[in-house]
Amino acid sequence: MARITVEDSLQVAKTRFGLVSLASKRARQLLKGSRPLLESKNREIVLALREIASGKVYYANPELLNGSKEDFKPIPDSTEFIGDEEYSD
Repeated sequence: MARITVEDSLQVAKTRFGLVSLASKRARQLLKGSRPLLESKNREIVLALREIASGKVYYANPELLNGSKEDFKPIPDSTEFIGDEEYSD
């Protein structure tokens, strides 16, 4: 099978940051036992890149995820954290 390149996966992920984020999440899923979407004898990160390049793994559109669990919530600007004293002006 041909070698996978970052450029192949970038066509799907669109940005390098998006590719790193998407590949790392998928590789973690594979390491935890998720079923691979492609047949491959490669390590998990390479398999994740192959899955992304083939279009089997991609980011979902946030508007389509109504009612799903949120990945993050914004933190209000007024929030104080322990240890902030050393960084205040």
